[in-house]
This record gives sequence, structure tokens and C-alpha cells, in this order.
Amino acid sequence: MTRQIMLTFWERAVLPLVMLALSVGFSPRKVNDPRRKDAIANGQFIFIKHSVYETVGGHAAIKGSVVEDKDLAVLVKGKGYRLVVADGRTVASTRMYTSLAEMWEGWTKNIYLGLRDDRGLLLLGVFGAFLAFTAALLLPLWVVAGVALTVAGPGLEGSVVLVEALALWGYLIFWRIQASRGMGIPAWYALTTPLGAGVFAAMMLTSAWNVLSGVGVTWKGRTYSS
Repeated sequence: MTRQIMLTFWERAVLPLVMLALSVGFSPRKVNDPRRKDAIANGQFIFIKHSVYETVGGHAAIKGSVVEDKDLAVLVKGKGYRLVVADGRTVASTRMYTSLAEMWEGWTKNIYLGLRDDRGLLLLGVFGAFLAFTAALLLPLWVVAGVALTVAGPGLEGSVVLVEALALWGYLIFWRIQASRGMGIPAWYALTTPLGAGVFAAMMLTSAWNVLSGVGVTWKGRTYSS
């Protein structure tokens, strides 16, 4: 995994959440376990032995795939070879996307296709989309409701709602700050979590719709059916 270069507002608001989701769905501990079938690769930076590449058929074996890096990893591990997800942030850097439009095209291309062959991951993705929308819509309203109830009357109900909302916000922001620091972006981007979560959820749902409806996915001006 390379160090991600993120310079614009949307890169910093959305990509950390995407990376978090990937680390949950494709845990390095599981991917690196030869006894498990979990497999993923980062198309930005792949080391593979030439003999293994030739044995599994190389990219010719997955020429019909839109998510070829993941499918290459599945092919390699399925043939009994060892697969390792390693931390390469100190040796390589990549700027994946430079705008919201590029992120939208890239992730709506990849998300559903990367999950659909594994029912467990697909269910996890559905749950993740639900959580993301909940964070985007309900968390801000929860705080507003707590403030409104507290202002409306001195009763305990408003205070409880407000304290619960602030406690959850504090917990989420704390961990988002840690993630921001680890990815080299300003800590205040933790406050953009609801916005980033909303965009991420929308990308997940659009990705599923494009494939299931037959619309197809687009990449670099071309449309692919999957």
C-alpha cells in the first residue's frame, strides 16, 4: 500500500473513509493468511515473481476484468501462491485522483465489482453504505435535536440527547483525527466526516446501480458492461 497524496478538499474529505472501508473489508491479516481465500492487490504498486505471473497466465487471464488488480490477486492466491499486503508508504507515493469527478468515476467503477463475487463482502458493503448514510444524515440532526430540546426546556431529555450525540461525535472525530494524521492531512478534516460519508455512500449505491441495471461502468471516456 502506497502513501496517498491528497491535495484538494474532496480528496481529503472522502479518500480516508474509502481507505478505512478497504482496510475493514480486506483486512491485511486475513489477506496475508494463506489459509484464507481473502485476496486484494493495489494496482498502483504490485510486486510479483515473473515465474508466478507466467504460471497464472498474467493479465491475459483476466483481460475481461474491470477490477484487474483484485482479480489478479484472487488468481494468484487461488493457485496456492502466497499473497502479502505490505505497508509501502515509506517507499512509494501515489496521487490516485485529483478531483471529486475523478473519484466519482473511479470508485463507482470499482466498488461493486470488487465485492460482488463474495457474498459476505457484499453484505458488509450494504451495511457500510447504511452506516455512511446514517453518519451523513442523522449525526448532524442528532446534535441539532439535542440543542433544540435543551433550549426548549430545562428537562433531562434534551440534555441526555445532546450528551449522547456529542459523545458519539467526539469518538468519531477522535479516530478520524488519528487517521488524518496518519495520512498526512490536517486534523480539522475530521469535521468533514458526515459530508465524506455521504459522498462515499452515494458512490457505493451508484456503483451497484450501474452494474445491476446494465448501465455499465465508465472509465477514461469508455463504458464497460459487467
